[in-house]
Amino acid sequence: MWNHDQVTSPPPDLQPARRTRTRLSFRSFGSSDRSEVVKLLSIGRPPDYLGFKSAIFDWQFHQNPHSDGRSPFLLGEIDDGVDEGTLVALNGFMPTRIRFQHHPMLASWSCDTYVSPNYRGQGFGKELTQRVSNAAPVMLGYGISDMSDPIFHKYDWLLHPHVALLFYHVAEGGITGRLKNLGSRLIRRRRGHPGSSSRALSCADNEPFSAEVNELWDQSRSGYASTVERDAAYLNWKYYLHPLHRYITYSARSHGRLQGLLIARHSPEESVIVDYCGPAEDAELMFELANAAAADLAHRKTLRIRCETTHPPMIDALHRAGFLASRHASRFRVRSNLPALDALRGWFLMTGDSDNDMLAGTRPGLIDSGPQRS
Repeated sequence: MWNHDQVTSPPPDLQPARRTRTRLSFRSFGSSDRSEVVKLLSIGRPPDYLGFKSAIFDWQFHQNPHSDGRSPFLLGEIDDGVDEGTLVALNGFMPTRIRFQHHPMLASWSCDTYVSPNYRGQGFGKELTQRVSNAAPVMLGYGISDMSDPIFHKYDWLLHPHVALLFYHVAEGGITGRLKNLGSRLIRRRRGHPGSSSRALSCADNEPFSAEVNELWDQSRSGYASTVERDAAYLNWKYYLHPLHRYITYSARSHGRLQGLLIARHSPEESVIVDYCGPAEDAELMFELANAAAADLAHRKTLRIRCETTHPPMIDALHRAGFLASRHASRFRVRSNLPALDALRGWFLMTGDSDNDMLAGTRPGLIDSGPQRS
């Protein structure tokens, strides 16, 4: 549990003159804090954010199979005798089992770092990040905002330099969009020819991941230096049990045995390839799956398909399938409290590792209408 430590700092310029110092007290999350947390996170967001965040809250913070039972939030409250107990700052945690330089361990994603607009500029964000930095042996951040990134840098969260953002352009409008569509098609025609393979590809909408995924991951995990453990329980929670999204699984089998799988989410505006489970170095397998996914998602009608990854074989496979590199990839930072290990070497990251994808594309009309779970 977090200590109820206090931090003092000067008040913002617009605070009443009677205040000379604002004190902040930190504590753990309690079940009664749920509505206030969601309400604070909704400030400055689109009007539909509150409803969507409420819909995924319990799934995101209370149903995670990798959870270690820790408090899902560090909360900061005013402690000045005037606005006593007012929640103004918070940081979320999503525990995850990882391989870190081939060592299995428990880490945590940092998410939902937020300070109320009325209390920014007082150092509360820095205090949050300082405390969060030591919450697990390895802390992870992906999709970090412009406002938060300098603070994470200050506290030695190392920036991964090779996150690649790629798009397969299907039916984008305008002159530039049509040129991109043509570029994706030409590359796919020139490079998108699979080699000889006995693998059979299949596609399934919104189906659970079975024990064969555990067997596949057990055989594949040693090829990854650093990555989230992609066992069946994790994939079921992250994708099959998502309260809002419906996902598509593209599987490759040889003689009936699962060789690899790729997971995607369809949307009429922007579809997303979110995850991969399989051998780390089999670029041909990755290409076959990415090529099949691009063809299927285009057939379902979408303007473009997005994928982010740090994994060179996956980047090569996506290029072959017609994906074009783009600028402005998301930031991925790692804070290691294990100085003997290289924090950035060999990370396998995919789009679905970011909690940002949990809310992306969930505006009315964009939620996929796949089969419903009973």
